[in-house]
Amino acid sequence: MAIFTGLATIGTAIGSFIGGLGVVGSFLLRTAVGVGLNLLAQAIAGKPQKPTFSINGTLQGGGDLPRSFILGRTATAGSLVWANTWGKDGDTPNGYLTQVIALSDLPIKGLIRLWVNNEPVTISSKVDEFGSVVTEYLKDGKPNLWIRFYDGTQTQADGLLVSKASNGNRYWSATRVGRGIAYVVITARVSKNMFSGIPSFKFELDGMRLYDPSKDSTNGGNGSHRQADRSTWGGDGDYLPAVQAYNLLRGLAYDGKWFYGVQGMSAARLPSANWIAAINKCRKPVASAEGMVPQYRSGGEVTIDAALSIALEAINATCQGRIAEIGGIYQMFLGAPEASVIHFDDDDILSTEEQSFTPFFGLADSINGIIATYPSPADGWAVKTAPPIHRTDLEARHGNRRLMASVELAFVSYAEQVQRLMSSALLEGQRARRHTIVLPPRFWAYATPGTIFAWTSKRNGYVNKLMRVDGVADRTNLDVMVDLTEVDPTDYDWDSGKDFKPPVDGTIGSMRPQPQPIIDFSAIPSVSKDANGNDRRPAVLLSWDGDKADVDLVRFELRQTWDLAVIYTGRTEDVGRGSMLIAPFMLQANSQYQVRARYAVYDDYREFIWSDWISVRMLDVRLSELDIYPVGVNELREEVEVQLKWLGNSESYAWDELERLGQLTAEQDAGNFAERRVLREEVTVAVNDVTASYKKAIQVVVNDVGAVVTRIEELEVSVDESIARATSSLQTEINKVGDKVDVNARAITALTTTIDEDVSRVITLMETEINKVDGKVDANSKLITALSTTVDNVSAGINIRSETEVSPGGGRAIHGVQVKIGSGDVWSSSAYWIEVVNGVSSFMVAADRFVVTDSTGTSKQPMVYTEGELTLAIANIGEVTAGIIRSADNKFVIDLAAGSLRISD
Repeated sequence: MAIFTGLATIGTAIGSFIGGLGVVGSFLLRTAVGVGLNLLAQAIAGKPQKPTFSINGTLQGGGDLPRSFILGRTATAGSLVWANTWGKDGDTPNGYLTQVIALSDLPIKGLIRLWVNNEPVTISSKVDEFGSVVTEYLKDGKPNLWIRFYDGTQTQADGLLVSKASNGNRYWSATRVGRGIAYVVITARVSKNMFSGIPSFKFELDGMRLYDPSKDSTNGGNGSHRQADRSTWGGDGDYLPAVQAYNLLRGLAYDGKWFYGVQGMSAARLPSANWIAAINKCRKPVASAEGMVPQYRSGGEVTIDAALSIALEAINATCQGRIAEIGGIYQMFLGAPEASVIHFDDDDILSTEEQSFTPFFGLADSINGIIATYPSPADGWAVKTAPPIHRTDLEARHGNRRLMASVELAFVSYAEQVQRLMSSALLEGQRARRHTIVLPPRFWAYATPGTIFAWTSKRNGYVNKLMRVDGVADRTNLDVMVDLTEVDPTDYDWDSGKDFKPPVDGTIGSMRPQPQPIIDFSAIPSVSKDANGNDRRPAVLLSWDGDKADVDLVRFELRQTWDLAVIYTGRTEDVGRGSMLIAPFMLQANSQYQVRARYAVYDDYREFIWSDWISVRMLDVRLSELDIYPVGVNELREEVEVQLKWLGNSESYAWDELERLGQLTAEQDAGNFAERRVLREEVTVAVNDVTASYKKAIQVVVNDVGAVVTRIEELEVSVDESIARATSSLQTEINKVGDKVDVNARAITALTTTIDEDVSRVITLMETEINKVDGKVDANSKLITALSTTVDNVSAGINIRSETEVSPGGGRAIHGVQVKIGSGDVWSSSAYWIEVVNGVSSFMVAADRFVVTDSTGTSKQPMVYTEGELTLAIANIGEVTAGIIRSADNKFVIDLAAGSLRISD
């Protein structure tokens, strides 16, 4: 019993030593109970706090350290058990430092996260002889930090410690298993730019597996947990305050030997119904910013030199908990008050006995605000202050004084739970009404600390007011003295969306030199061009932020995606340029590659980090005719197509112009001109089906900006569907608008003969034009002669077209001839054109066969080009540039590109 005298509990042993004290008993009862009902209430009342359990953030050492164990989720720096430098890294002696750090003196479930120099790091799945590799401490693919974790169930010593890490300075025996102790073996390589001094560590742990009576079907619960079988322990109850308190009261042991807590506590002294109700109340899901979570969770490191009462206080603080002992029976009450167990009114109170009433707190016991500290995982488990709660309405009631309570919640690492506890504690702290009364024997069975009574009192204005029993003293006549404090379940109301204030987490960063990343690095497919702007090779355009005065170089690597082989590396010192085109000769068109880059300095005194690999598919730029021909074949092909089209539409262009002149004359007839004169002549003679006609029209049009003279003359004879027609059109035109003058003249003659659908015709167009704009003169002329004959849908044609153009700074003259025959979409043609453009002359031929022979046509050694192959019997050449030279029988081959010679029989 004495162990609980320091507890912030309800009615600690009150019922067994105060009964029968009369008037003095009432005073003693109130003094024993006080207002220190839980840790938060103590803080509200301004009572001094007892030692608490802060996060152990610094590695401890020494032989006098108390043993400890881990409950729930928490963090610790542990205690140093052994350390040694050993081995050789290259030429560096003692290149490795290995430390053995104890985390818990009882087995735990696991290591959740490792923090190195206050930085959360990643323990990779890669394991080598030194342990699991820490990803953040890889340098150029080489590990520099390793960890090996043991949860306390290990049965043999660590192999690295026994073999490699031991030497003449320090020795680790194979018998040092560390049974029951959770520990880590951490090895660090002495590496440039990795560590600034000996690294510090913090370990986020998943604590002990605990017995949960709510999951034991033989103890009032539902499940497979059994107190006598530790292998059945563990689950969500490991994080619940009521489960943790239950296990401390039952006592913790390892390998059958007591370790911490009460010794010899039987299950009968911890009523299952009460404890399971408390456990389920902790487990109850509540809405929070992170979703539905258990209402109360707790976790921390307990040293065995701490009094059990203090450990239970820390756990009680996480859930507004109270532990009551009545006749050797221990019960737990937590959180919001439960429903009342019995009702009474003023008539039930024994008026012959003393009564006392405290209607309000004195100023020294009043509070109107609260502040709390707690370990924050987001801040590297540093102690953090939650947003304080201030009640300005209460400050006004207290004479505009700010009366703050402060509490440390060392076992609560959940920000929203901390704020919920603060809110409910502050509201409960305003419940000042406290009564000490004596009730008759029928209330004796219900009068246990922690239960709730409902009181209706005309004298006090109560209607079913809930009162918590905080203390009990039995009288010899079975009357019972109770100390009651008002409670209100609404004090525990919480709206996460409205009430929770998300904390501002601090920056957690590494103390080691941070590698500098390359900024805005990108890689996109591009092309390497020649001096004339032609695409010649696939390339990659690298880009980065070049505004970095503290770096000297940009390094890059290029690898193949199909085998990840690095095929090209390089660097540039022109960092400020911000981009670079790379076109290594081995790049294949339309193939996928990957590129990465990083900054660098000359003496490599700082760390830089590579960018991610960026995938780039090369453009489909292949070896082209430019690698064989001195001119671009694609450009030649496009030019041939343009010129053939230009020649091919000669006839249609001339006929369109002839039709346009006729249409223009008709429009001028209907036009509104200042002056217009028309002369028309027409003669038609017909005998039976034979008709002959002659038409002539001359039109002169003048207005204030120009003049047009047009003559159209047509001769036609016809017999049935057979027609012979001759048409001639001439036009001269001049227009002047402001500084712009256009002068042109054109003449078109067309001859057509038709029998049924067979047609033969000739059309000739002559046109000249000169324009002057702002003193600049452009002039051009055209001459087109087109012959065409069509019989049975087969057509043959000859187009002869000549044009000249001159403008300031240059000119163009072109003459072409096309001969073609075909039907529908199938045509064969032969053409040539001669052109001079701005001083550059061309002579081009488009034909299936091109032959050069002597003037007599009797040469036996002509030059023939056909089907892409040039044949010449004799050549006198001063210099030859070639790729492959081979004999006609393919037995003698010189591959100049590959530098090889092959001779075969």
